Amino acid sequence: MQAADGALVVGDSHHDAATPDPFASQAVDQLILDEWRAATGRAAPPVLQRWTGTYARGPDGGLIEAPHSHVRLALITAGNGASTAFAFGEEVIADLFEETSPS
Repeated sequence: MQAADGALVVGDSHHDAATPDPFASQAVDQLILDEWRAATGRAAPPVLQRWTGTYARGPDGGLIEAPHSHVRLALITAGNGASTAFAFGEEVIADLFEETSPS
């Protein structure tokens, strides 16, 4: 992703653990930078910041509740919302309209 000022956000990795390590792995960061080089044919720009996050994780990866026939509460609980949001949203909307459509 590129910001208006030209800055780039490059790479993302996920590591599942009951007690996640609070530190980013230099080896994984290097793999991401190596992929940059392979994809662009250019050396990666300098890394200015690194971010390590922790994601809540539910047993099924997502939660869909129907507190009312015309309402859905939907939550991704696997740390992969950006990757799965459109498909997840499609399921939620399909469920909503299937339940609320006249029979």
